[in-house]
Amino acid sequence: MQNNQPAGGEKDRGNKLEAATRNYTGPEGITTKQLEAGLWYVEHKQLLRRILYGFLILTAAVSWTYTIYGFAYYLARGMAEDQLLAKQLVEINNIGHNYILQISARELVVSPVGVLRSTDKKYDLYAQIRNDNPAWWVEFDYYFIAEGRQTEKKHSYILPLEPKYLFALAQDFDSPPPSAALVMENIKWQRISPHKIPDWHDYYKKHLAISSADIKFTPAGLSPLSEKLNLNQLSFNAINNTAFNFWETGFTILLFRSGELANINHYILNDFMSGQKRFVELSWPGDIGQVDRVEIVPEINIMKDDIYIKYEGGVGQEK
Repeated sequence: MQNNQPAGGEKDRGNKLEAATRNYTGPEGITTKQLEAGLWYVEHKQLLRRILYGFLILTAAVSWTYTIYGFAYYLARGMAEDQLLAKQLVEINNIGHNYILQISARELVVSPVGVLRSTDKKYDLYAQIRNDNPAWWVEFDYYFIAEGRQTEKKHSYILPLEPKYLFALAQDFDSPPPSAALVMENIKWQRISPHKIPDWHDYYKKHLAISSADIKFTPAGLSPLSEKLNLNQLSFNAINNTAFNFWETGFTILLFRSGELANINHYILNDFMSGQKRFVELSWPGDIGQVDRVEIVPEINIMKDDIYIKYEGGVGQEK
């Protein structure tokens, strides 16, 4: 009897059986693929354990090698370096006091208070101070006390390596005060950063290059204009040789006779532009007499940013 079923049918049934076996899911939900994975793990379990042990041994070996190397390096060089560092610290502690004294601000040098007769029953009180610190400047408030009275409190400053006069002008007294004292309060020292200003002398010279020329002083009684009013007259040209414009420039005026201070005054010039030459003329009362030297000292706190008039496009052009 002949079998009339095609040969291709047997092949299809085989493929279907293989696919059913591959996708079989048991009563407990375990698939054929999970069974194959479990079988592979059981067959290679020993190999996997050896790989894990090998990895752990390698990690431990690397760690111990680094630890032993570090300890050996410390024995060979680290101990010596620690001893050197400890020695340096001891040496620094030994010179610490002197070092601190070198970098700390030294106190201002203050002269005794002087008294100058201004006019009838009016007197000028003054004192000279000096800052001997090359890297410190200071701001402060000050006033004078004479005959139990306090003058108006003023705010001032002094720059590094600079002398300066403090004063209270035209104070009312029936007679010259026999003694007077200068009081300075709210003193605030500020160190100049060498990173911002590496050369203070050059910085000072460039920012305070303000000169006075054609100085002429006429004491009271010697000028026809002041004969009746008994006024002293001073005129000069102020020249701004800096590259900066200043909102306000002060001038301390010192009159000397035979090396001694005979009179002191103060003048303020506004909007003083770079490269500008300004004529200044002022007068004030008092029987000063002849003088042989006139000093006009510019006074600008060049450590403050708000003193400058910003400009662009050329000299003296306000921004």
